[in-house]
Amino acid sequence: MPRPGRVFRIVLTLGWLIAWSATSLHTHAQEELPPLVYVCPMHSDQVAHEKGECPICKMTMEPMRLDQVYTCPVHAVVAEKHAGKCPICGRTMGEVTVKVAWRCGGVDKDLTEPQKCKDGTQAVRVQMAAAHGNHNPQHGGQFFMAQDYWHHVEGAYPSPGVFRLYLYDDYTKPLAADKVKEVRARLVKEVTDQKTFDTREVASVPLTLAEGGAWLEATVDTLPLPANFTMQAVFGPGGKEQRFDFTFEDFSTDSAPAALDVATRLMMDIPDSAPDIVKMLGERRNELKDVLDRGGLSEVWVPALQGKELALALEFHAREFPEAKKASVAAGARDVVQAAFRLDSAGDRGERDLVMKAAEQFTQGVAALEAAFGVKR
Repeated sequence: MPRPGRVFRIVLTLGWLIAWSATSLHTHAQEELPPLVYVCPMHSDQVAHEKGECPICKMTMEPMRLDQVYTCPVHAVVAEKHAGKCPICGRTMGEVTVKVAWRCGGVDKDLTEPQKCKDGTQAVRVQMAAAHGNHNPQHGGQFFMAQDYWHHVEGAYPSPGVFRLYLYDDYTKPLAADKVKEVRARLVKEVTDQKTFDTREVASVPLTLAEGGAWLEATVDTLPLPANFTMQAVFGPGGKEQRFDFTFEDFSTDSAPAALDVATRLMMDIPDSAPDIVKMLGERRNELKDVLDRGGLSEVWVPALQGKELALALEFHAREFPEAKKASVAAGARDVVQAAFRLDSAGDRGERDLVMKAAEQFTQGVAALEAAFGVKR
C-alpha cells in the first residue's frame, strides 16, 4: 500500500508499477503538463527521468506523464486537483496517482502532450488510474503491498477480538470472491528467546472467508490497544508465505480515509548551512523512531525520503573536505540513502523486520554524518 522525490511519488522508489484504465477530461488550450517520466513496458516498477533501457529486460523505456489528483473512495469518476469532500457522497477524498495522456479519434497510440489530430480536431486529454496509485486504506485499517506487486492487503481491527483482511488488486479494486478464496492467511503468535533473540511460532489462527466472500476474518483473544498482529499469507496455489505486521492504535472504522497530501508532506526547505542540515537530519531520525514506536510501517517513507535528500545535500557541502573526511561523509550519506529506499519498500509491504534493519542502517548513517560535521546529537 505510492512511492516523486515523492512530490508525486515518482522518484525511483522500490515497488512502483504503472498500468491504467481510462476516463476522459477535455484539454485546455494552455495547460500545465504533469512531469514526464520513462517506464519499462514489461517491468513497470522500473521508472527513470531520462530515456534509456530497462535495467532488467533491456527494452526501451516508454514516456509517460504522471499526476496527482484527489478522488472519492466510492465514486472513482470524481477527480479533483485539491483535497476536499466528494461532491456526490460527501466522503473525504484521498490522493492518488494517475497517468495523463491525449488521444485522437480512431488512433490507439497515447500522446504525451496536447496537439492537433490529423483531422484538425484537438486531441482529448484522458486521465487513467495508475496501478499502485492509491494506497489509501478503504476500511480504516493498515494498507500494504504484497511481494508480487499485484495483490494488496488491508488489515483491520473493527472490534475487540476480530481481525479482518481485505484484498485488492494493483488498482486498489476489491478482489472478486473467487480470487479471495485463493488466498490462504493466518494470524501467528510468536515468542522470542531472550538469550538468542531467535523468534519461533507457537500458535496460529486461520482466517476464513466471511459471509458473502468480501473479506477474510479471524476471531482471536481480545488484545489491548495498541494491538499488534502478525499475519502470514499465500496468494494463490504454489505461492510462498509472506509476512505482514499490523499495529492498531485504535479500532478500525469503516469510513473513507483522510486525504493524504503527499507533496505537502514531503516538501521541505533545505537550509544553507551544513550544521542546520545535520540538525534537520537528526530530527528526521527522531521522527522515524516515533513512527516505528507506534507501528506506522506505512508512514516510514516520509522521514526516510526527506532524510535521503538531506544526506545528499551534506555530500555537496563536503566537496572541499580532505579526502578522508569526504569519504566518511560519502559513507554516511550512502547508508542513509540506501536505508531510505529500503524503508520505503519494506514499509509498503508491511515487513517489520526489514523495516527495523533499515532503520538501524539509517540511524548509523545519520550518526556518521553528525560525527563528520562535528555536530553533537
